[in-house]
Amino acid sequence: MVTMNRNKVVIVGTGQVGSTAAFGIVTHGLCNELVLIDHFASKALGEAHDLDDGSEFQDRHVKVRAGDYADCKDADIVVITVGRKPPANSTRLAELGFTIGLVGDVVDNVMASGFDGVIVMVSNPVDVMAWYAWKRSGLPRTQVLGTGTALDTSRLKTIIGEETGLDPRNVGGFVMGEHGDSQFAAWSTVSLGGKPFARFLADNQDRFASVSTEEIEAKTRMRGNEIVAAKGGTNFGIASTVAGIVQTILWDERRIVPVSTLLDGEYGEHDVFLGVPTELRANGANEIVELDLADDELAKLHRSADIVRSYCEGLL
Repeated sequence: MVTMNRNKVVIVGTGQVGSTAAFGIVTHGLCNELVLIDHFASKALGEAHDLDDGSEFQDRHVKVRAGDYADCKDADIVVITVGRKPPANSTRLAELGFTIGLVGDVVDNVMASGFDGVIVMVSNPVDVMAWYAWKRSGLPRTQVLGTGTALDTSRLKTIIGEETGLDPRNVGGFVMGEHGDSQFAAWSTVSLGGKPFARFLADNQDRFASVSTEEIEAKTRMRGNEIVAAKGGTNFGIASTVAGIVQTILWDERRIVPVSTLLDGEYGEHDVFLGVPTELRANGANEIVELDLADDELAKLHRSADIVRSYCEGLL
């Protein structure tokens, strides 16, 4: 089981996302040992050496090395990032056919090691892949989760900060559902400085008359595609998200994060992974915080569940 000693993290896949996530973990000193695994062993070795070479200038030394699946046996967390960069304007679900085989092989190899920690799925479509990893691994639901809408929630807060000129860390609330086109901003949960966002806008019409929640939500949904079109992929935002999730679990912070986790009756849904606010602890996705959503928001969550579930059919 998870050791709660901030000991060992394994990242499988050292492309842009995996290597940038590794950099975040190292610069924040989140664990004692970080092991990198890649289909191309030389790539993992090069990234490990490059990361370890900066140890003189880090606040805390993290031992970084290349390894293999045997290293997963005593790992607290295995982060799975395998996949490829999606073409511009494509959907995350379009990557399913390519990614499913990679993820299946990775999960099989991880579990063959005797692993009994927490799997953090990053590969897209992340909700489908997290569900698939949970089914294929046989691990308890708490020990398999995806990054879900954690990044989308951060994007929403960032864009609200851009629109209002205020620090996005003043914003509360969640983006929920699929990490994809059917995601939605749960506006009933969104606040700025402790005030419901709709009320904040109403009380400051002279300053923010041009701010539209519909436009903010659309920008949040399209942000990833715009980044892919501009630079060929996303890595910094999702890597920061991964590092934050790893820290929350390893340090048993009991923070509420909208990760992709199994719904088993919550919100009236079953056998589907979606991004919903969840308490993260040392055992992983410990407890879903079931919010009192507005009727239209609940309908959007059900629609998102139907879409994700339809892609899971026939995978096993």
